[in-house]
Amino acid sequence: MRRKRMNKRGITPVIAVILLMMMTVAAAGAAFFWFVRIQGELQSGGENYAAELSETINSNVYIQVADYVSGDLEVYVKNMGGIDIPVNTGADSPTTSFILQEGDGTVICQTYLGSASADCTSGCNSDIQVGETQKIVIDLASDCSLTSFTEDTSISFTLDFSGQAATGRNLEI
Repeated sequence: MRRKRMNKRGITPVIAVILLMMMTVAAAGAAFFWFVRIQGELQSGGENYAAELSETINSNVYIQVADYVSGDLEVYVKNMGGIDIPVNTGADSPTTSFILQEGDGTVICQTYLGSASADCTSGCNSDIQVGETQKIVIDLASDCSLTSFTEDTSISFTLDFSGQAATGRNLEI
């Protein structure tokens, strides 16, 4: 009597299809989690950028008047932004930096408010409140002195308020 042999060839294709489906699901799952991680990083980067941009937009100062009077630079600064602007003096960070240039762009001096070259005698070590105009008087001496320049000389200056806002202006001495 002959025994019937079972045909086992039909099981191999079924196992192969199951293995292929498992590999496909595993690859799709790995790709999904990779995309979710990348999307999360991009979203948090965008949120950080938006916060920095909002702070930059909200910090806006404008020089209304700037005069050079008897060795002092008198500056009227108005805060047109949405946050208070610090006017800090001293060498410790954060501080308000000061750059003075000739009309052609040559730097006369670069220092911070409260230094021996640019001593802030009025309107310093306080915040310029939103919407407020504040007078800042800077005593220019030493490297920043303008006594050697003739009248009608074009000078420009820049004030950087602790990295939160910056402004500048041209004037004739």
